This record gives sequence, structure tokens and C-alpha cells, in this order.
Amino acid sequence: MFGDLALAQQPQQGAPNPAAAPPLLPIPPATQPVPPPPPPPVEIPALTPAQAQVALKVLRAADLHGLQPKLYVPEGVPDTGVLTPEQQTGLADGLVRYAHDVRIGRMEPDQFPELWQVRPAAWDPSPDLVQALAENRLQAWLDSLPPRYSGYHALRRGLARYREIAANGGWKTIAEGEKLDLGSKDPRVAALRARLAVEDPQVVATGPAVFDKPLQEAVQRAQRRYGLKPDGVVGNGTLSYLNQPVGQRILQIVANMERWRWMPSTMPATRVQVNTGAAIVTLFRDDKPVLSMKAVSGKKGDETPMLTSAIHSVVINPPWNVPTRIANEELWPKEKANPGYLARNGYRVIPVEGGQPRLQQASGDSSALGRFKFDFNNPFAVYLHDTPSKGGFDLYARNASHGCVRLEKPRALADALLEGDATWTAEAIDKQLEGDKTVRARLTNQVPVFILYWTAFAAGDGQMNFRSDPYNWDRELLQRVGVLASGTKV
Repeated sequence: MFGDLALAQQPQQGAPNPAAAPPLLPIPPATQPVPPPPPPPVEIPALTPAQAQVALKVLRAADLHGLQPKLYVPEGVPDTGVLTPEQQTGLADGLVRYAHDVRIGRMEPDQFPELWQVRPAAWDPSPDLVQALAENRLQAWLDSLPPRYSGYHALRRGLARYREIAANGGWKTIAEGEKLDLGSKDPRVAALRARLAVEDPQVVATGPAVFDKPLQEAVQRAQRRYGLKPDGVVGNGTLSYLNQPVGQRILQIVANMERWRWMPSTMPATRVQVNTGAAIVTLFRDDKPVLSMKAVSGKKGDETPMLTSAIHSVVINPPWNVPTRIANEELWPKEKANPGYLARNGYRVIPVEGGQPRLQQASGDSSALGRFKFDFNNPFAVYLHDTPSKGGFDLYARNASHGCVRLEKPRALADALLEGDATWTAEAIDKQLEGDKTVRARLTNQVPVFILYWTAFAAGDGQMNFRSDPYNWDRELLQRVGVLASGTKV
């Protein structure tokens, strides 16, 4: 651009040459601003003996947060807190690493996989540590670092409990065999009772050799904790959950504690929260759950990403613009194998100049999106939506979509989000649903949405719940932070 301007200002051939005008100077090319140099490293002052004792006590208890004390405590540091200069440096470095890891996790934001969009901001603890030392409030500062969410602290309690179970020998594997249910007199009933008693305080480890009603109820409680169908029958599926070693449960807790560190310091009091690990969607108001429903989230290979955004619109009678990959891999082959399939299922072919035609499924009861879609900005083009396939909600393993989240009660969520909107009353929505015209109802106040991945969490009674890690993200996370060697299974 600058070169063209300079040429335009020069006299053209044959034109008068204004001798009085000074010669034009060449215009220098545009240059990028030089970024400021990084700030010099913060020097941590020497800790007093009392401060060193506080630091050592906290760092040696890092395992309470699922961290490894050996990574933070220098070797040979005495409990007295009287340290050599080298030990002072080592302790200061350990404090900085610990503060970073317990507050925002063990990965830097640029180390996250693409689908893990819930990420903390980068943070250097050094300036805050220097200030805490200067104000002699090291203990208070260290206590303020871990997430303050009740979910995190419930996992802390669960970690301590399952480590105690491990220290006491864990639990024994129950042999495979015929299914066990009410009335069974299998020798394995005693082993089942003893296994359940380890986690469930309502179960007595010894009892009748027959599968009785209290044992059935204990099996149902365990199945609910694992997200299984609570039928009280111990088949191979339930048995595989019961036989997971206690060490695996500890690792799951540690992985989920790490994810809590990625969360913002506070969450909006009104929000929609999706747990793809358990396939559950919950609406919170005043920080309390007011609506909860089953969901179907992405299957392995089409994982629903972790992300935060805000729902800005409820689309009533949405058409489905079929993604190219789904069209190529699933729908066009069905049309080829069964001509007329697309027309019979409400798809229309939309020509694209110079490219492959795209597919759109018309709105209505047969649309893959059902009658409602909930839109929020994100780089993956995922959303929450209704579905005509209601049978998926009866399953207990509900990871089956292409990445979007299907809702069990979409109308209830639409009513809740549009509550108070004079235009979109319940009657107005009903009338719109009588036809198949697509309309977009924009929310007066956008509602934050958090799509998260929890595979270990505590229920209201304090009992730990575990899921199957459908995406293997627990294992990947633990490998990335160095808890597991690459290839190790959780």
C-alpha cells in the first residue's frame, strides 16, 4: 500500500516538474512493533525459619490434593526451618511449583488438546508469593490456592477415604460365573457381600449365604454409584465395575481433581451445566439445581468437547444442516444402497456451485434435532438439542451422538430459559409447535453453559460415584501430567 502511494505522488512522464518541490523520500516498509522484553524473574526472598516450617508442612501434605510431595520438597531439608542458601532456593522453587499446580493444574494452557477448551489462564505465582512472605501471611495464602468448590473438596475427602481402603488391602476380586440375583445361593454371595461392605457403610461384611433383599438393595446402590441400571442383578457388567482395583478409583479421583483446577474461581449462579462423562444436564438458578435430565453425548471418536459459552437462542423447529462428514460417511451410502432413503426421511439436496451438494433435513417431528435446538457460540459447531429417538435415554451408557448433546427434556429447558419473556410464553411456544416453521427465540439474558467431563464425583450422601471414562480422557490427562507412563491404563 505504501509503495503504491509513493508511485502515485511521483510526477508522470511528460508532466510539468515542479522544481520547487523537495524530492520525495522513500517510505520505509511497515514494521511490527517490538514486543516489550519479558519481565525479569522475580527473586524470592529467604524464608524465615517459621515460614520455612509452614512451607514444608504444606508441601509434604501435597498428596492430600492428589499431588506428589517429592516434586516440591527439596531433599535433606530439616524440619527446623534453618536452611542453607541452596535449600532456600530449592524450597522457594518448590513453593512456586506447588502454588501453580494446586491452583491452575499441572499443564500450561498451550499444552491442552484441542477438545479440552476449559482451560485456566496462565499464572506466575512468584509475585504473590513474595507479597505473602513480606506480609507474613504465607499460611493463609497457601490455604487460598486450591479450588473452593464443594465438588473439589468432596473429591479430597474421597481421595483420603480410598487411600485408606487401599492401605487396608483394598477389596478382593469376585470370580465370574452365573449372574447373582435375589435368592441366589452361590458361594460367591459371601464375596459379593464383603466387597460391597468396603464402600457401603450400610452393608455388613458377613451375613447369610443367600442373596437376600438387603444385599439386593446394596447392589442397587452400587449400580447407581456406577451409573448402571439399578436392577439389583450382578451380571458381567456390574461385576466389571466391582472388580476395578481401588488404585484405579484413586487415579480417577486425582484426574477429576485436576480438572477442577481449570475452572474459573467462581461460576455464574444461573447456568446450564453438562457432564458428558455421566451424560447429565442440569440447570442451576441461584447456584442450586432446579432442572436435571438425562442426555446423550458424543461417542468415542466423536467426543463432545469441554467448553464454556453462553446460550443465546432457542431455535424452535430447527432444520438439520448435515455436516459433510456425516453426509459422506453415513447418509450418501444409505441413499446409494436404498434409493429414495433421503427423500423418505425429509432430506433435501442443496446444490453447491463448484462443490459437492449438501444435505438439509427439514424441520418437524422426524428431524434429527427434534423440535428444539439451543445455540451457543463455539468453534466446534456443537449445541444442545431435542431428538426424535427417545429410546437412547433409557440406556445407562449414553455416549452415542456425533458430538452434540441430545436432551431428555428439551421443552422443559426451553420453558425455563424463556421464562418471563412476554413474546415466548408457553402458549406461544405451543402454537409454534403446531407447524414446522423455524423461528429463533433470542434470550433476553444469555445463560452461561459449561460442558464438562466428570468421571468421579460425590453424591449428596457423600458416597463416591464413578463412571467408565468413556473418552479415556482420565488416562490421557494423567499421562500428560506425568502421573502415568504413556500407554498405561487407568
